[in-house]
Amino acid sequence: MTRSYTGALAVALGILLVLACTTAAEQVVKHSGIIVAVDERAGTFVLAEVGPWQVRDGDTLMTYRTIALTPETAFAIVFRDEEAPSGYRDDFVETPLEPWAVYVDDHVTVDCRHEGARLVAVKITVTDLPGGALTEAQ
Repeated sequence: MTRSYTGALAVALGILLVLACTTAAEQVVKHSGIIVAVDERAGTFVLAEVGPWQVRDGDTLMTYRTIALTPETAFAIVFRDEEAPSGYRDDFVETPLEPWAVYVDDHVTVDCRHEGARLVAVKITVTDLPGGALTEAQ
């Protein structure tokens, strides 16, 4: 009876380990910052992110993250709309963007999946800031 109990325990622990690894691999985390470089040939861009908040010699330290894009990466932009569908004046509205419609100096939030040490973009959302090109065109 002890052997069967030990065997069942080992199987249960094995299943839990597989589930934990699968969940961790599929976990999506958000990173926000400014795009400082885009390499379409390599399929990557570099995000400069403030965080964790650190200051050295009076300067805020940035964390630079190289993020890979895939054909499945979704692109969107959010902007304030005076006549938003929600009914709230100047509410944020999200609309899709074409692939690779991100540029240096764009403020973005990236939903990323970790694949080992590699970050892969699931979705990139550009935030149109007041005074930006989209705001001026409206």
